[in-house]
Amino acid sequence: MRASLEQLEAFVSTHREGSFSAAARKCNKAQSVISTLVANLEVDLDVELFDRSRRYPTLTKAGETLISQAEILLERHSRFLAVADALSVTLESRVTLAMAPHIKLANLGEIIRDFSAEFPSVDVEIQSFTAGEIQRLIKQGSVDLGIILEPEGIPVAIDFRSLGILRLVCVSHPNSPLAQKPSVSWEELRLHRQILLKEAENANSAILKASSSIWQVSTATEAIDLVQADLGWSALPMHAVDAFVQTGALKILPLQFETKPYAERPVDMIWSFERPMGQATAKLLETLSEKGIIQNSVVT
Repeated sequence: MRASLEQLEAFVSTHREGSFSAAARKCNKAQSVISTLVANLEVDLDVELFDRSRRYPTLTKAGETLISQAEILLERHSRFLAVADALSVTLESRVTLAMAPHIKLANLGEIIRDFSAEFPSVDVEIQSFTAGEIQRLIKQGSVDLGIILEPEGIPVAIDFRSLGILRLVCVSHPNSPLAQKPSVSWEELRLHRQILLKEAENANSAILKASSSIWQVSTATEAIDLVQADLGWSALPMHAVDAFVQTGALKILPLQFETKPYAERPVDMIWSFERPMGQATAKLLETLSEKGIIQNSVVT
């Protein structure tokens, strides 16, 4: 065998962690073992994977070419083991679903009702965490399925499936200077305080983080309270502000740089492919994928 899984793991871990010592800690092995595994892999493949002339090993051209292939092989191995383990797993007693606090499913109750009828002995636990916490808990095995806004990149060991789109609108107090304008530019948003929903803070979502003056909150309810007090504007899920807009307590800002009165963000369901998925969890995943409806109230 020219490349063992242990050698590939040492190769990938060294690249991801940035050094042989960090990879050793990650893999729970001695540094000498990691160094030897990588060195033997280079001998077996007859290529140099790392440039060791600097303080930290860096990928050579050959290493850059092979690293993604090694990552794919390790991922497929993990998936293979998870599927094999799932074949021997008995019906689980509990399924835990975690959702980001600003995301709602319009038909969650209906889905859980039908699920409970099919699996009456399985308890369902629904929790609310930030996207980062959900990803961490899924890796730890504390959460089975998570529903979050589409992450910037696919986290290691986590699989995903698209559920739909969450609509977001920028709102302010109806008496605020922004609300008096027929259209609001990006620069005008920057000049006024933003009430930022922490979960929405994402470098790839500029519409959600615009102002140079920011107050952060954890929930849409907190953001709405502050906007109603005319303390700033906020980008929030449409379903959270619908009733307030209808009564005139909040006003949707007409943005010059958007063709619609709202922005759209993809919503994903995530889970770990490194752990076996029980029969009930697999069924809930399938049902949510097929029938889950992201709640987006219509604002006129």
